[in-house]
Amino acid sequence: MIGTSLALLSGCAINMPVPVKDITPSADKYTKAEAAAPASLYFVDAQTAENKAKLVTGRIPMNPTYQGKPLDAVSWLSRNTVAELAGRGLPVKLANEAAGANTVQVKFLHIENRRISGFSPFETFTSLNADLVTAKGQQRIAFWVKRGKVPVWSFDEVIDPTFNVPLALMSKELAARINQYMYGQSISDAQVDALVKKIEGAGKEINALDVYELGFGNNPRAVASLVKWVKAEDGDVARAATSALGILNANDKLPVLVELYEKSKSDVEDRATAFKAICDLNGAEAKAYVAKQGSALAGKDDREAATFKAIMALYK
Repeated sequence: MIGTSLALLSGCAINMPVPVKDITPSADKYTKAEAAAPASLYFVDAQTAENKAKLVTGRIPMNPTYQGKPLDAVSWLSRNTVAELAGRGLPVKLANEAAGANTVQVKFLHIENRRISGFSPFETFTSLNADLVTAKGQQRIAFWVKRGKVPVWSFDEVIDPTFNVPLALMSKELAARINQYMYGQSISDAQVDALVKKIEGAGKEINALDVYELGFGNNPRAVASLVKWVKAEDGDVARAATSALGILNANDKLPVLVELYEKSKSDVEDRATAFKAICDLNGAEAKAYVAKQGSALAGKDDREAATFKAIMALYK
């Protein structure tokens, strides 16, 4: 009976293979990348045995694969993160051993799926926490994103939007954060302006991935445009703009993010995106706000509180 219910709910997707693709690296190079010092990155899978064994959890059992074999998520992440950094023009290579390399310790990498009914979107919630260890010290990097798709003809339609897109965003955000901590490079004002023009010219057909690119570009010139899009009608676009403000450490936009987080009538996941962006900010006021929310959430176990506490846990 349970199997039948799951089959109806998922569209016969139980234990289906999910082919994971490599990313397409960003095309916009950082402006002074040629002057950057060469570096190597060594990735360590520091997850617990339980987390390693349960990459995907949720209502519908699914099996991510890469080139026909079970997906080694950390290995995939390492190659694609370095590919993104190289695509930006940075002289970063993937190391085979820790000696002489900067280290990325992946503590948690997880995909949770959800589908309420056969007519509702299939949704994934993809998260990561990792520590970047360099000569400068240790930096925590966290990632969380919600993506959804209603399959029309086949359940295969959900694979790219709910698995490949969020995994690509994960590797690109990780690369952007590594750049911030190791190099501080950014795309040019002209590149920002060109992206903004492209997004504005798309009308109601804005590609949310272009909005994310403004965050990954590490140029604060993008902030003013992003603020306009945090309330976009398209939820993916609004969440992309909200996330990008956090990636850019737009501390002066904390009130904007707090307003989004505290809107009780918004979807939990929209509020969670704003909360994640607040957690990303490095300013004292944002850190104090997060600490206050942590105290307010203590002892609560409803779905909203559990979501917000899970995001906070990524930063600990």
